[in-house]
Amino acid sequence: MRVAAPVAPGWRSPRILALVTGLVVLGIAIANISPDPIGVFVDDGIYLLVAKAIAAGEGYRYTFLPEAPAAIHYPPVFPLVLAAMLKISPAFPDNVAALKFVNPVCLAIGAVGAVRLGTNVLRLDAAATAVVVAICAVIAPVLMLTNALMSEPLFFALLVWSLVAVEDAVARGGVRRAVVAGVLCALLALVRTIGGVLVPAALLALWWRSRRSEAAWLAVTSGLFLAPWQLWVWSESRDFPAELQGSYGPYLAWLVDAYRREPALLGQVVERNVTALWHTLGFFFAPRLPGVLKHAAAAVFVAAFACGLVAVWRRAASMTGFVLLYLVVVLVWPYSPARFLGAVWPVVGLVLLASTQTLHAVSSRFRVRGIGVPALLVGVLFVGHGTYALRGLGKGWAGSAQRTMTNLLWPEVAWSARHVGARDLVASDANVMISLYTGLPAVPVSMLTPAQYVTEKSVPVMAEELGALYRRYRPTLLLLVREAPELDAIAEFARQPNAPEVVRIGLIPGGGTAFALRERR
Repeated sequence: MRVAAPVAPGWRSPRILALVTGLVVLGIAIANISPDPIGVFVDDGIYLLVAKAIAAGEGYRYTFLPEAPAAIHYPPVFPLVLAAMLKISPAFPDNVAALKFVNPVCLAIGAVGAVRLGTNVLRLDAAATAVVVAICAVIAPVLMLTNALMSEPLFFALLVWSLVAVEDAVARGGVRRAVVAGVLCALLALVRTIGGVLVPAALLALWWRSRRSEAAWLAVTSGLFLAPWQLWVWSESRDFPAELQGSYGPYLAWLVDAYRREPALLGQVVERNVTALWHTLGFFFAPRLPGVLKHAAAAVFVAAFACGLVAVWRRAASMTGFVLLYLVVVLVWPYSPARFLGAVWPVVGLVLLASTQTLHAVSSRFRVRGIGVPALLVGVLFVGHGTYALRGLGKGWAGSAQRTMTNLLWPEVAWSARHVGARDLVASDANVMISLYTGLPAVPVSMLTPAQYVTEKSVPVMAEELGALYRRYRPTLLLLVREAPELDAIAEFARQPNAPEVVRIGLIPGGGTAFALRERR
C-alpha cells in the first residue's frame, strides 16, 4: 500500500479522521432511518424475500412467485448478508428496524475506506478528504438507498476497500495481495453485477505497472469466484419465464436483445442519460440557483472531473479505469442514472478533489501563483454540494420518496391481508410488498422493457402484457394503485381471446382499485 505524505499528529491523523468520518456518517444514516415498510422500491423487497427463502432452506429462488423460479436477476452476496441477519433476528416484520441497521453500517465502513483511499493511495490532504467523503456520503440520494434495503451501501463499502487492495497489489506486488484483490473484485461483482468492471480495470493497472504475474493471479482468482454463479445463471436462464424477464430474469441478454431489435434505442437511452446526469449535476452543485448557474456548475464539474481523472490515473490507475467503465455502463443502461451515482458518489467526490492536484501542477508549470481560479471554482462546487447535503438533511429528502411510495402501495397490502383467500392469486403493482407482508403469492401486472425508459407504453402494449401474465399464471384478483397506467388497458385486456371476465370489486380504502378475474365458461 502506498504511504501517504506526512501529516500533523493528533486529530489530523488519517486514521483518526477516517474513523471520525465513519462515525459521523453512521450517526447521520441511523438518524435518517424511516419507519416505512420494506419493499416500496421493489428491489428492496425482493432482496429480503430471497433472503427469507435462503434462511428457510428453500434455495436461491423467488418463492413468492408461482413455480418459484431461480433468483438469477440478483447477485447473491447482499441476500446472503440479509439471510444471516434473519438467522439472528427471524421475526418479521418485528425485525425491520434491525434489518435497516445493515446499510448504515455498510455506508460507514465505506466512508472509512474512502478516506483511507484518498489519503493513502491518492495522497490527498486528510482533512479535506474527510470533509468531502462526509458530504458526499450524506446527500439525499445516497441516504435514500441506505434507508431502503438496497445493495448500494454494501457495494460502496466493498468498492473502496477493493480499490485499496488492488492498488496495494499494484504498488507492492506479491501473490497474496493479488489473490486478496481478486477475491474482493469478485465479491464486488456478486453484490452488483456492474462491479465486474473493476476486474478489467484492475488487470489493466497491474499490466501497466508490469505486474504480469499478479495480473494473472487476480484474473484466475476472480474468475474462480465468479464462475459458479455465472454458470448457474446461464443454466437457469434457459427455462426462465419470458413474462418475467425484465424484472426478474438475466438482464444482460434482455438488454442486448432489445438493442439488437431496435438499434436506435441505444442512442435514445444515451441521450436521455446524458441529459439526466447534466441536470442532476446542476442540482447537486448549484441548489436554489438560477438555471444558467446550474448549467455553469455542471460544466465546471465535467472539466474538473476530467482533470481529476488525470491525477487519479497517476496514483490509482485501477480507479480511473473503473470510473470510466462504470460511466459507460451507466450511459447505456435504460434506467435512471441517479441510482448508479448513489452507489459510488463519495468516490466521485475523491476524483473531484484530486482535480486540485492537476490544477496545481498546471499552475506551477506555467508559473502561475497559487492554484488559481479553476481550483477556486472546485472549492465553490464543494460549498454548493455541502449546501445541497444540508438542505436535504434539514428537509428530510432522503425519506420523501419512501413516504410517497408507502402511501401509494400500502393500501393494497392492507386490503390483501383482509380480503385475499388461500386459493387466490393476486396480480398487483404492489406484488412484492403484498408477498412480503402477507405471505401470499403475487405476480406483477407489467413487464419491464428497455424501451419504456424513453417512451411510455401504449395501451395495447400494456393490455398484451396483462394478457401474457394472465395466460401464464391465471391470477384471480387484480389490484392497481390509483392512477396506474394499466387502468386504461383493462377494457382492451378484457377483449382479448381467452381473457377473463374483469369485474370491478370496488375502490381500495386509501387508494387503488380491486378487480376480480373470472374465467369465462
